[in-house]
Amino acid sequence: ATVDTGPAGAALLPDWRLVNIGPSYYVYSDWPIPVNLAYSDAALLTAGLGKLPLGDLNWFPTQKAAWAAQRTAELTKIQTAMDNHTLVVDGIADHATLPGTYQLEQNYPNPFNPSTKIDFTIPTSGPVQVKVYNVLGEEVATIVNETLAVGKHSVTFDASRLASGVYLYKITAGSFVNTKKMVLLK
Repeated sequence: ATVDTGPAGAALLPDWRLVNIGPSYYVYSDWPIPVNLAYSDAALLTAGLGKLPLGDLNWFPTQKAAWAAQRTAELTKIQTAMDNHTLVVDGIADHATLPGTYQLEQNYPNPFNPSTKIDFTIPTSGPVQVKVYNVLGEEVATIVNETLAVGKHSVTFDASRLASGVYLYKITAGSFVNTKKMVLLK
């Protein structure tokens, strides 16, 4: 048995819904569909582009209206730019502001007590480590050990559990390695 037939192939639908297409019949499907097609996973309601639901937007009239309004606004912006002979650059990254080189800045403040800020810049995303060593070369802290995106980053180092003295902080990102000195005064 299917949605359209009962036991032993008995038709459940009226004859007017059957269309003769040769030796067999085609059955128009019901609309609205008599089956609940709602998502059981709420995350799918915002998993599409622009946080729209996955699937046919006709199933989601409110979101379809929001999408249509956004599309109209974007087309209006494009038409206005064309009429004024200007460029539309929303959403295009300004590559001139992306960093071109690795950099490790001097911590600030220096000397510090008990915390200081360390800034660094990476031109490509990837794994980054920032570690702190004492003057004997022993590792005393790992400040960063994760994959980071392109750009400038800032981390705070809290040395409240360390003794006063000179420490070195070292960044390793890709093939870039750099070390700087900082002074903890308590």
